[in-house]
Amino acid sequence: MRTFGQILMEGRELKINVNWSITDGKLNRNVGRIIIYDELAIKSEGPSQDHCGLIAAFSARYRISKSEVMSNAYRYYWQWEDYREEVTVCPLRREDERYASSNEFRNIINKLFK
Repeated sequence: MRTFGQILMEGRELKINVNWSITDGKLNRNVGRIIIYDELAIKSEGPSQDHCGLIAAFSARYRISKSEVMSNAYRYYWQWEDYREEVTVCPLRREDERYASSNEFRNIINKLFK
């Protein structure tokens, strides 16, 4: 069964902003985390304690070594903007920022939020 958000987003292209506006520390309720490894991704629905917990969940879900994911995954913060038609994605490291400029990244984010 599709969610209300999926019905609203059907046929729409999600606007993705990539910037450094969200930083670590105390995160708001509407800020989550993203892990991308290869073409696989997982996001938290709201704040999680840190990326390590999300990496553990990702590793368990996809049966990939936690140390492999820890070493090679891209990490981001995310936040909805403008009534879920726009999402802000913030990299944690420079390598995450470089990956965020790729088409593969945009495709993964669109799939993750639909």
